[in-house]
Amino acid sequence: MPTIKANDRPTFPPPEAGVQHAVCIGVCDLGTQPQSNPKFQAHRKVLLTWELPNQKIMVKSKDGMAEIELPRVISADYTMSLGTKANLRKMLDVWRGRQFTPEELASFDLSKLIGANGLISIVHVKSKDGLKTYANVSSMSPLMRGMPKLTPENKTLVYDLPSSGPITFPELMPEWVQNRIKNSEEYIQSLNPHQPKKGPTEEQMANRDGPDLDEDVPF
Repeated sequence: MPTIKANDRPTFPPPEAGVQHAVCIGVCDLGTQPQSNPKFQAHRKVLLTWELPNQKIMVKSKDGMAEIELPRVISADYTMSLGTKANLRKMLDVWRGRQFTPEELASFDLSKLIGANGLISIVHVKSKDGLKTYANVSSMSPLMRGMPKLTPENKTLVYDLPSSGPITFPELMPEWVQNRIKNSEEYIQSLNPHQPKKGPTEEQMANRDGPDLDEDVPF
């Protein structure tokens, strides 16, 4: 997908609301993201990105010398868990049209989502001050019978945080995604490798059933 700087993002209106065709083009490990409420335990997040073939937009080429028409994109992040209460699992169950088998739950490769087609439901949400409108992913479902499967037009991206060593970013990763990763515990730890890893506090453990808490089951 075209790369853009966080302070130079084009001010396009949000993608249209409603149900429409979508193709998954990105699966990005965001690392363990801090909670807005420090009382609750941080969770490892994954960012999924879809392109919308029926909503095109003109973007500048990498060298800035030309404009290219490409599908618009939309992203949503989920706690990286396939636990029974996890929003990621609920979304994937509906998108696949069937529940996971025990064998699939034992090891499911999220990169399989790249190129997968579906019907995405987008809702518009106003900011607290009412001045901005955001497009949020509400749900995913299978294509209706007879609908053609489409291949991605944007470049696809699968990104896993390394388990050790310095953390680098691929050239095509948007800067706003890089900035999300730079907030993660893993990235901060990579800059200070001799600093002990921070685990959940007693208060966080006591609030494990708080908001935005999915059952912690690794992939």
